[in-house]
Amino acid sequence: MSNKAVVLRFLAVLVAGAAAAQPGGQFYNVDKEVRIEGPVREIILEPRYKGTAPFLVLGVEDSASAKRYNVEVSPSWFFGQDIHGGEKVKVVGSLSETPRSVPTIIARELQLRGETFKLRDKRGFPNWQGGPQRKRGIRRFGSS
Repeated sequence: MSNKAVVLRFLAVLVAGAAAAQPGGQFYNVDKEVRIEGPVREIILEPRYKGTAPFLVLGVEDSASAKRYNVEVSPSWFFGQDIHGGEKVKVVGSLSETPRSVPTIIARELQLRGETFKLRDKRGFPNWQGGPQRKRGIRRFGSS
């Protein structure tokens, strides 16, 4: 097998792995970043992969448009904060819309109770990469 074929096969495996790492097969797209702010209307712990912790998804109603969004936060073990229905949050993340479903925002930052939680880096790579054993931790900023 030629070196070119080996490299192409390797790249195909990387792309497939990246797709599997994103919840629901969605990718973080920095060109589709949005900001919303509003109350939490629903809290979902969604099982994603067999044998792993559930993923925290928030149903948030945008105060400006009254539109409902599902906000994918992180694996539950990573976020580790109590959130209650009705609490106001601010979200920065990548918008992913599919016909006939609630638009989804893959959160990069979530502001709750005056603290900003950095869930992903500026390119959208998760801060929980490597699992609980390699936890880098949520980067928190401020308290107002």
